[in-house]
Amino acid sequence: MKNNLLNYILNGVIIIFLILVAYFGFSLINNYIKTDKTVKEITDTNKAITNQPNLSIQLDVQNGTTENGVASEFTEYLRKNNIDVVEMGNYKTQDIEKTIIIDRSGDINKAKKVAFTLGVSERNIIQQINNSLFLDITVVIGKDFNELKPYQNKRK
Repeated sequence: MKNNLLNYILNGVIIIFLILVAYFGFSLINNYIKTDKTVKEITDTNKAITNQPNLSIQLDVQNGTTENGVASEFTEYLRKNNIDVVEMGNYKTQDIEKTIIIDRSGDINKAKKVAFTLGVSERNIIQQINNSLFLDITVVIGKDFNELKPYQNKRK
């Protein structure tokens, strides 16, 4: 009688342990699946964010001509077209024939957008990557400034 009672108790304890192991196993698997989904959602969200083009363009405008006020006109025009001009000044020489767009960040699409906005040919885009300038683009205005959009729009 004692052995039978002890066997029943031990069998009951074993069944309780099996139920607990099954519960913890199910809980572990369920939490792993939820965590995996969350990680995928976060990763997908980050991909969506990082795949978006950086829409802000920061540039400086340099006057490469002897004409006064050209850099100011270009700056005003670019700002009206939602391009952030952070610096303006004179280029090291004043005899630049054609306006050039200098890509400083390695994002050629930003340079192309600025070129299109100003009416500059894409052939006049140069890459000189320089991260120490903290700029995306440098616009060097040439003697052809009267043919570009800031001055064409001014005449209309």
